[in-house]
Amino acid sequence: MAGLFLAVLAYDGVLRRLFDGLVALPVIPGGLNSLIVILLLFSLWHASHALGVRLTLVFFVITAVTSWIFEEIGVTTGLIYGPYHYTSTLGPWLGSVPVLIPLAWFVLVYPSYVVANLLVGRSPVGTPGGRAHLVGLVLLGALVMTAADLVVDPILSGPSFRGWVWGSAGPYYGVPVQNYLGWIVTAFTVYLLYRSVERRALPQPVGLRSLGPHGMPVLADAAMLLANLRSGVASAVIPVITPVAVGLPVVPGFVRLVSPKGGAARRTSRLPGWSRPRLSNHSRAADSYTPIAAATSGQVRSVSPSSRRR
Repeated sequence: MAGLFLAVLAYDGVLRRLFDGLVALPVIPGGLNSLIVILLLFSLWHASHALGVRLTLVFFVITAVTSWIFEEIGVTTGLIYGPYHYTSTLGPWLGSVPVLIPLAWFVLVYPSYVVANLLVGRSPVGTPGGRAHLVGLVLLGALVMTAADLVVDPILSGPSFRGWVWGSAGPYYGVPVQNYLGWIVTAFTVYLLYRSVERRALPQPVGLRSLGPHGMPVLADAAMLLANLRSGVASAVIPVITPVAVGLPVVPGFVRLVSPKGGAARRTSRLPGWSRPRLSNHSRAADSYTPIAAATSGQVRSVSPSSRRR
Protein backbone atom coordinates (compact mmCIF):
# COMPACT_ATOMS: atom_id res chain seq x y z
CA MET A 1 0.00 0.00 0.00
CA ALA A 2 2.85 2.40 0.82
CA GLY A 3 4.29 1.63 -2.62
CA LEU A 4 0.98 2.58 -4.23
CA PHE A 5 0.91 5.96 -2.47
CA LEU A 6 4.53 6.52 -3.49
CA ALA A 7 3.75 5.64 -7.10
CA VAL A 8 0.88 8.15 -7.18
CA LEU A 9 3.18 10.84 -5.80
CA ALA A 10 5.90 10.03 -8.34
CA TYR A 11 3.36 10.15 -11.17
CA ASP A 12 1.58 13.40 -10.32
CA GLY A 13 4.47 15.20 -8.68
CA VAL A 14 7.31 14.25 -11.02
CA LEU A 15 6.41 12.33 -14.20
CA ARG A 16 3.33 14.34 -15.16
CA ARG A 17 5.17 17.62 -14.63
CA LEU A 18 8.21 16.33 -16.50
CA PHE A 19 6.14 15.66 -19.63
CA ASP A 20 3.98 18.75 -19.24
CA GLY A 21 3.58 20.39 -22.64
CA LEU A 22 4.57 17.21 -24.47
CA VAL A 23 1.84 14.75 -23.44
CA ALA A 24 -1.52 15.53 -21.86
CA LEU A 25 -1.54 13.18 -18.85
CA PRO A 26 -4.47 12.92 -16.40
CA VAL A 27 -4.33 15.28 -13.41
CA ILE A 28 -5.13 14.12 -9.88
CA PRO A 29 -7.92 16.36 -8.53
CA GLY A 30 -7.18 18.63 -5.59
CA GLY A 31 -3.70 19.74 -6.60
CA LEU A 32 -1.25 20.42 -3.79
CA ASN A 33 -3.72 19.53 -1.03
CA SER A 34 -4.29 16.07 -2.55
CA LEU A 35 -0.54 15.46 -2.79
CA ILE A 36 -0.11 16.36 0.88
CA VAL A 37 -2.85 13.89 1.84
CA ILE A 38 -1.27 11.17 -0.34
CA LEU A 39 2.11 11.78 1.28
CA LEU A 40 0.50 11.70 4.72
CA LEU A 41 -1.14 8.34 3.98
CA PHE A 42 2.18 7.01 2.71
CA SER A 43 4.02 8.17 5.83
CA LEU A 44 1.40 6.80 8.23
CA TRP A 45 1.13 3.46 6.43
CA HIS A 46 4.88 3.00 6.16
CA ALA A 47 5.53 4.12 9.75
CA SER A 48 2.87 1.73 11.08
CA HIS A 49 4.79 -1.16 9.51
CA ALA A 50 8.29 0.13 10.33
CA LEU A 51 7.62 1.33 13.90
CA GLY A 52 4.39 -0.40 14.86
CA VAL A 53 0.97 1.19 15.21
CA ARG A 54 1.48 2.43 18.77
CA LEU A 55 4.72 4.33 18.10
CA THR A 56 3.32 5.66 14.82
CA LEU A 57 0.38 7.20 16.67
CA VAL A 58 2.76 8.66 19.27
CA PHE A 59 5.00 10.07 16.53
CA PHE A 60 2.07 11.55 14.63
CA VAL A 61 0.40 13.12 17.68
CA ILE A 62 3.69 14.62 18.92
CA THR A 63 4.37 16.07 15.46
CA ALA A 64 0.87 17.43 14.85
CA VAL A 65 0.40 18.98 18.30
CA THR A 66 3.92 20.43 18.58
CA SER A 67 3.92 21.89 15.07
CA TRP A 68 0.45 23.40 15.52
CA ILE A 69 1.53 25.08 18.77
CA PHE A 70 4.67 26.51 17.15
CA GLU A 71 2.73 27.60 14.05
CA GLU A 72 -0.06 29.21 16.10
CA ILE A 73 2.47 31.16 18.16
CA GLY A 74 4.38 32.03 14.99
CA VAL A 75 1.34 33.38 13.15
CA THR A 76 -0.01 35.40 16.08
CA THR A 77 3.32 36.84 17.29
CA GLY A 78 5.83 36.54 14.43
CA LEU A 79 8.44 35.44 16.97
CA ILE A 80 9.31 31.98 15.62
CA TYR A 81 9.39 32.07 11.82
CA GLY A 82 9.04 35.80 11.23
CA PRO A 83 5.83 37.74 10.49
CA TYR A 84 3.47 35.83 8.17
CA HIS A 85 -0.13 34.72 7.77
CA TYR A 86 -1.84 31.92 5.91
CA THR A 87 -4.26 32.33 3.03
CA SER A 88 -7.37 30.30 2.22
CA THR A 89 -5.42 28.17 -0.30
CA LEU A 90 -4.75 25.35 2.18
CA GLY A 91 -8.35 24.82 3.28
CA PRO A 92 -10.09 24.94 6.70
CA TRP A 93 -8.33 26.37 9.73
CA LEU A 94 -7.74 25.46 13.34
CA GLY A 95 -7.15 28.77 15.10
CA SER A 96 -4.85 30.80 12.86
CA VAL A 97 -3.36 27.75 11.12
CA PRO A 98 -4.85 25.60 8.33
CA VAL A 99 -5.59 22.03 9.48
CA LEU A 100 -3.43 20.76 6.63
CA ILE A 101 -0.26 22.36 8.06
CA PRO A 102 0.25 20.08 11.13
CA LEU A 103 -0.46 17.10 8.83
CA ALA A 104 2.10 18.40 6.33
CA TRP A 105 4.71 18.60 9.09
CA PHE A 106 4.49 14.82 9.57
CA VAL A 107 4.91 14.41 5.82
CA LEU A 108 8.37 15.98 6.19
CA VAL A 109 9.20 14.81 9.71
CA TYR A 110 8.90 11.06 9.09
CA PRO A 111 11.08 10.76 5.94
CA SER A 112 13.68 13.06 7.51
CA TYR A 113 13.70 10.81 10.59
CA VAL A 114 14.51 7.80 8.39
CA VAL A 115 17.14 9.75 6.44
CA ALA A 116 18.87 10.89 9.64
CA ASN A 117 19.09 7.29 10.84
CA LEU A 118 20.55 6.13 7.53
CA LEU A 119 23.12 8.92 7.53
CA VAL A 120 24.66 7.73 10.80
CA GLY A 121 23.87 4.02 10.93
CA ARG A 122 22.45 1.01 9.18
CA SER A 123 19.01 0.86 10.73
CA PRO A 124 16.39 3.25 9.27
CA VAL A 125 14.39 3.33 12.51
CA GLY A 126 15.13 3.39 16.24
CA THR A 127 17.21 5.48 18.62
CA PRO A 128 20.10 3.36 19.91
CA GLY A 129 22.96 4.54 22.10
CA GLY A 130 23.11 7.06 24.91
CA ARG A 131 21.86 10.60 25.33
CA ALA A 132 24.62 12.16 23.24
CA HIS A 133 23.70 9.91 20.31
CA LEU A 134 20.04 10.81 20.78
CA VAL A 135 20.77 14.54 20.67
CA GLY A 136 22.96 14.02 17.60
CA LEU A 137 20.16 12.20 15.76
CA VAL A 138 17.67 14.87 16.82
CA LEU A 139 19.85 17.69 15.52
CA LEU A 140 20.67 15.87 12.28
CA GLY A 141 16.99 15.17 11.62
CA ALA A 142 16.15 18.83 12.23
CA LEU A 143 18.85 19.96 9.79
CA VAL A 144 17.79 17.45 7.11
CA MET A 145 14.19 18.61 7.40
CA THR A 146 15.17 22.29 7.31
CA ALA A 147 17.26 21.65 4.20
CA ALA A 148 14.08 20.38 2.53
CA ASP A 149 12.42 23.71 3.31
CA LEU A 150 14.99 25.42 1.11
CA VAL A 151 12.87 23.99 -1.70
CA VAL A 152 9.40 23.98 -0.15
CA ASP A 153 9.07 27.47 1.30
CA PRO A 154 10.06 29.62 -1.72
CA ILE A 155 7.47 27.77 -3.83
CA LEU A 156 4.51 27.45 -1.49
CA SER A 157 4.80 31.06 -0.35
CA GLY A 158 5.57 32.26 -3.89
CA PRO A 159 3.21 33.64 -6.52
CA SER A 160 2.28 30.20 -7.93
CA PHE A 161 0.63 28.94 -4.70
CA ARG A 162 0.61 31.73 -2.12
CA GLY A 163 -0.16 29.33 0.72
CA TRP A 164 1.07 32.00 3.11
CA VAL A 165 2.27 35.59 2.86
CA TRP A 166 5.31 37.05 4.59
CA GLY A 167 4.90 40.33 6.46
CA SER A 168 8.28 41.48 5.22
CA ALA A 169 10.23 39.93 2.37
CA GLY A 170 13.37 38.04 3.33
CA PRO A 171 16.67 37.70 1.43
CA TYR A 172 16.06 34.14 0.20
CA TYR A 173 13.36 34.39 -2.50
CA GLY A 174 11.22 36.38 -0.12
CA VAL A 175 11.75 33.99 2.82
CA PRO A 176 13.31 35.48 5.98
CA VAL A 177 16.31 33.76 7.58
CA GLN A 178 14.36 33.58 10.85
CA ASN A 179 12.01 31.10 9.19
CA TYR A 180 14.77 28.52 8.88
CA LEU A 181 15.90 29.02 12.45
CA GLY A 182 12.29 28.47 13.50
CA TRP A 183 12.15 25.27 11.46
CA ILE A 184 15.26 23.94 13.20
CA VAL A 185 13.81 24.71 16.63
CA THR A 186 10.41 23.17 15.80
CA ALA A 187 11.83 20.03 14.22
CA PHE A 188 14.37 19.65 17.03
CA THR A 189 11.55 19.78 19.60
CA VAL A 190 9.47 17.20 17.71
CA TYR A 191 12.37 14.75 17.32
CA LEU A 192 13.55 15.22 20.89
CA LEU A 193 10.10 14.41 22.28
CA TYR A 194 9.56 11.42 20.01
CA ARG A 195 13.02 9.88 20.28
CA SER A 196 12.88 10.19 24.06
CA VAL A 197 9.77 8.01 23.94
CA GLU A 198 11.24 5.67 21.33
CA ARG A 199 14.28 4.88 23.51
CA ARG A 200 11.93 3.37 26.11
CA ALA A 201 9.39 1.77 23.76
CA LEU A 202 11.33 0.09 20.97
CA PRO A 203 9.88 -0.06 17.44
CA GLN A 204 7.96 -3.24 16.67
CA PRO A 205 8.15 -3.66 12.86
CA VAL A 206 5.27 -5.42 11.15
CA GLY A 207 6.03 -6.93 7.77
CA LEU A 208 9.07 -4.81 6.83
CA ARG A 209 12.09 -6.98 7.56
CA SER A 210 14.55 -5.74 4.97
CA LEU A 211 16.12 -2.37 4.40
CA GLY A 212 14.73 -2.13 0.85
CA PRO A 213 11.12 -1.42 1.91
CA HIS A 214 12.41 0.60 4.86
CA GLY A 215 14.24 2.85 2.43
CA MET A 216 11.04 3.93 0.67
CA PRO A 217 10.85 7.22 2.67
CA VAL A 218 14.15 8.19 1.01
CA LEU A 219 12.41 7.86 -2.35
CA ALA A 220 9.40 9.77 -1.03
CA ASP A 221 11.66 12.57 0.20
CA ALA A 222 13.36 12.79 -3.18
CA ALA A 223 10.07 12.65 -5.13
CA MET A 224 8.51 15.33 -2.94
CA LEU A 225 11.43 17.72 -3.34
CA LEU A 226 11.72 17.09 -7.08
CA ALA A 227 7.99 17.73 -7.42
CA ASN A 228 8.48 21.08 -5.70
CA LEU A 229 11.42 21.91 -7.96
CA ARG A 230 9.22 21.20 -10.98
CA SER A 231 6.53 23.50 -9.61
CA GLY A 232 8.13 26.75 -10.69
CA VAL A 233 11.05 27.72 -8.45
CA ALA A 234 13.42 30.09 -10.19
CA SER A 235 15.79 28.17 -12.46
CA ALA A 236 18.79 30.06 -11.09
CA VAL A 237 18.34 28.52 -7.64
CA ILE A 238 17.92 24.89 -8.74
CA PRO A 239 21.70 24.17 -9.00
CA VAL A 240 22.14 25.61 -5.50
CA ILE A 241 19.21 23.89 -3.78
CA THR A 242 19.34 20.46 -5.38
CA PRO A 243 22.71 19.23 -4.01
CA VAL A 244 21.72 20.31 -0.48
CA ALA A 245 18.02 19.56 -0.23
CA VAL A 246 17.85 16.54 -2.56
CA GLY A 247 21.42 15.23 -2.69
CA LEU A 248 21.90 15.24 1.10
CA PRO A 249 19.14 12.74 1.89
CA VAL A 250 19.13 10.71 -1.33
CA VAL A 251 22.78 9.94 -2.03
CA PRO A 252 23.97 8.87 1.45
CA GLY A 253 20.64 7.15 2.08
CA PHE A 254 20.94 5.01 -1.03
CA VAL A 255 24.58 4.28 -0.30
CA ARG A 256 23.47 2.84 3.05
CA LEU A 257 20.65 0.89 1.44
CA VAL A 258 22.71 -0.80 -1.28
CA SER A 259 26.07 -1.20 0.47
CA PRO A 260 26.99 -4.85 1.22
CA LYS A 261 27.77 -4.02 4.85
CA GLY A 262 24.55 -2.26 5.64
CA GLY A 263 21.76 -2.17 3.17
CA ALA A 264 19.35 -3.91 0.90
CA ALA A 265 22.13 -6.18 -0.35
CA ARG A 266 21.71 -8.10 2.91
CA ARG A 267 18.68 -10.35 2.96
CA THR A 268 17.70 -9.25 6.43
CA SER A 269 18.23 -6.35 8.80
CA ARG A 270 18.60 -6.18 12.55
CA LEU A 271 16.14 -3.44 13.23
CA PRO A 272 15.67 -2.19 16.77
CA GLY A 273 13.44 -4.69 18.55
CA TRP A 274 14.01 -7.43 15.97
CA SER A 275 16.83 -9.91 15.64
CA ARG A 276 17.37 -13.05 13.61
CA PRO A 277 18.07 -15.78 16.17
CA ARG A 278 20.86 -18.30 15.86
CA LEU A 279 19.12 -21.58 15.13
CA SER A 280 19.99 -24.91 16.71
CA ASN A 281 19.82 -28.23 14.84
CA HIS A 282 16.35 -28.83 16.21
CA SER A 283 14.99 -25.43 15.21
CA ARG A 284 16.94 -24.64 12.02
CA ALA A 285 13.81 -25.02 9.93
CA ALA A 286 12.11 -22.22 11.82
CA ASP A 287 12.84 -18.88 10.21
CA SER A 288 11.40 -16.27 12.52
CA TYR A 289 12.27 -12.95 14.09
CA THR A 290 12.10 -12.55 17.83
CA PRO A 291 11.98 -9.18 19.59
CA ILE A 292 14.43 -9.24 22.53
CA ALA A 293 15.22 -5.91 24.12
CA ALA A 294 18.22 -5.61 26.41
CA ALA A 295 17.01 -3.94 29.58
CA THR A 296 19.98 -1.69 30.17
CA SER A 297 21.15 -0.31 26.86
CA GLY A 298 18.11 -0.56 24.66
CA GLN A 299 20.09 -2.65 22.18
CA VAL A 300 18.88 -5.95 20.78
CA ARG A 301 20.76 -9.21 20.66
CA SER A 302 19.74 -12.68 19.65
CA VAL A 303 19.91 -15.67 21.98
CA SER A 304 19.81 -19.22 20.70
CA PRO A 305 18.87 -22.31 22.70
CA SER A 306 22.40 -23.63 22.37
CA SER A 307 23.91 -20.45 23.82
CA ARG A 308 21.72 -20.80 26.92
CA ARG A 309 23.12 -24.28 27.58
CA ARG A 310 26.67 -22.96 27.42
